[in-house]
Amino acid sequence: MVDSVSEIPPDVWRKLAPSDDPIYEYALFQAMERTGLGPDAYRYIVLRRGQQVRAVLPTYVFPALALEDVLGTQGRRALRPLHRIMRRPLRIGLLVCGHLLGEGRVLRGDGLHETAPHLLVDAVRQLSTSAGTRWTVFKDFSQSDLEWLGPALGRAGYFRALGLPDAWLSLRAESFDEYVSSLSRNGRSTARRNLARFSGQQDVTIEIRERFEDLVPAMMPLYEAVLDRAESRLDVWTPEFMTLLSTDPRIPAKAVACWQQDRLVGFLVCLFGEKSAVAIRIGLDYDCSRELRLYQVTYYRGIEEAIRLGMTRLNLTQTAYEAKHKMGCHLVPLEHAVTHRNRVCRVILRYFLPMALNRSGDRT
Repeated sequence: MVDSVSEIPPDVWRKLAPSDDPIYEYALFQAMERTGLGPDAYRYIVLRRGQQVRAVLPTYVFPALALEDVLGTQGRRALRPLHRIMRRPLRIGLLVCGHLLGEGRVLRGDGLHETAPHLLVDAVRQLSTSAGTRWTVFKDFSQSDLEWLGPALGRAGYFRALGLPDAWLSLRAESFDEYVSSLSRNGRSTARRNLARFSGQQDVTIEIRERFEDLVPAMMPLYEAVLDRAESRLDVWTPEFMTLLSTDPRIPAKAVACWQQDRLVGFLVCLFGEKSAVAIRIGLDYDCSRELRLYQVTYYRGIEEAIRLGMTRLNLTQTAYEAKHKMGCHLVPLEHAVTHRNRVCRVILRYFLPMALNRSGDRT
């Protein structure tokens, strides 16, 4: 186990990480560590055979996380009676495995021995014990990864619960106009209406910025406005992290910036790989968002840039599925695997947690 991604050689990390998922860029993990995105500590479980690294599992330690920051709207509603009794937030010690900002993975090569999942899950248990966290969650994993881990997770008392799916857009068009024409009838009319509404306003502009560190002071209030409405808040971005997204040349980030006169009113940060891209965070001025159709228009501009760069697919991530369905997205299911060190709590959670987790994700 190591305390920083920097203790893993970059070439080893890149050999094990997915070749075209920009959220697993080595430099992005370094930036997350340096700028305090939420967890008290980062730990990387490293599986070796001899001197060769065969698998890596990123983990994050939260010694006192507010439970309402994990459960979403339905879970927060269920916690209200406890809040009235306790008069303070209910906090938990939580160990998260995977990725704070997106789909969780075990970074692994081919040909691993059948004992590898058991070794990793045992190492997670040992880390949870040493860190004093009673809850452990493998967050937002694909079915294939959880099936590979399945026997080990089952033996260790984990249960599975549906998470929010990712909204993926397949890009086959050679231009943005061709993309709009390929949408369903409802999607086409919605896109054209939203774009006309935005362009029909006076003094509004939209641009792509490869360097956007000068915008960070204006971006933060817009990001925080969206964060206040978020279903979960495991990660909380800092100005330092946003600045590194712009200034570190190893991180393939660009920003869509929406302006009303000289005031920034919306942004979308995207990461671009070789053929896949991720729209990773959005920020909005809710005073004018509906009037200007900022949510939709920022995504349209991100889609246009992805097409221009030759991307074949774009992940618009979680929530607001109705709007993303109209943009042509299809949903890819993700799941959590959860356990608790107390067996009685584990039994209760097996029935309560799937109901408490918000799976609708329809709020923009």
